[in-house]
Amino acid sequence: MESKYWSAHLEDALAGRVDKPRIGGLTMVIDKGLPITMMRDLFQLASGYIDYWKFGFASASVCPPERIMDKVMLCQEYEIEAYPGGTSLEIAYVQGRWRDYLAALQEAGLKVVEVSDGTVNMPLRTRREIIRTARKMGFTVLSEVGKKIPGTFLPVSEQAQIIHGDLNSGANYIVVEGREAGKGIGVYDSDGNVRTEDVDALLHTVGPLCTRLIWEAPLAKQQVFYINHMGNQVNLGNVAPLDIVTLEATRRGLRSDTLRPTLSGEYAMADAVGEARRMQNGENPSNSSFSLRRRKGNQGGDGITLWTPSG
Repeated sequence: MESKYWSAHLEDALAGRVDKPRIGGLTMVIDKGLPITMMRDLFQLASGYIDYWKFGFASASVCPPERIMDKVMLCQEYEIEAYPGGTSLEIAYVQGRWRDYLAALQEAGLKVVEVSDGTVNMPLRTRREIIRTARKMGFTVLSEVGKKIPGTFLPVSEQAQIIHGDLNSGANYIVVEGREAGKGIGVYDSDGNVRTEDVDALLHTVGPLCTRLIWEAPLAKQQVFYINHMGNQVNLGNVAPLDIVTLEATRRGLRSDTLRPTLSGEYAMADAVGEARRMQNGENPSNSSFSLRRRKGNQGGDGITLWTPSG
């Protein structure tokens, strides 16, 4: 009898992970110039864990176009959505070419566009016009909220207003700014620690729509925080290519940082397992994403809230 590979004897300690295509638990990887040979090797190992592949900022503009298109086609082969970072669109906007830019993306076969104003000043009406235009063209739209100036953090009320307005204009997901360093920007202090009170305030203000947020979290400690704080269906972005396997193990509770909470009862494992099985058995036809977030119950014990996106 053929013996089982050792992992066949193990179950995920943190249940609820679903296979692609999925609308929750998304992982967006940032590519700052990775050679295509490394991409191919990486995809053979871990393509099932990658949903979006972002060519960071406007880095694709300094690479040979034919090599970038090779990367796009490789992503398509492995069912990963590739797209250029929002800075590219910001440059196109400043130069008065954003419509031509969208048309060029469409002609190249890209299906995702990021709309942001992290560096430039863009009127809200223009931002919404770009989002609506991109959706009419058939794009999946990721709009980014936040500025790239170190030490800046938009007031929660302002962020919530932008988030609701972008979603109403047709954005599919909202990216919360964190840059590729994850330090001294947005919800992160100069050491890359998460300001929990800012995250909680944003979650409270956005409410059930928080399942549409993609948190840029390039550092491992940030990824661990979001998974422990909101559950493994949280959407994470700006993940380094060589951190994909580590993040996936963390999502599944197969790493000490997220295994410990499951052993101490901080997660309602039975609820998560039941939900995962229902989804796998086709009992949730909408394939709705869910996010597990711990909260304190009336008696001070751990409780759990199950959030699903509207619409």
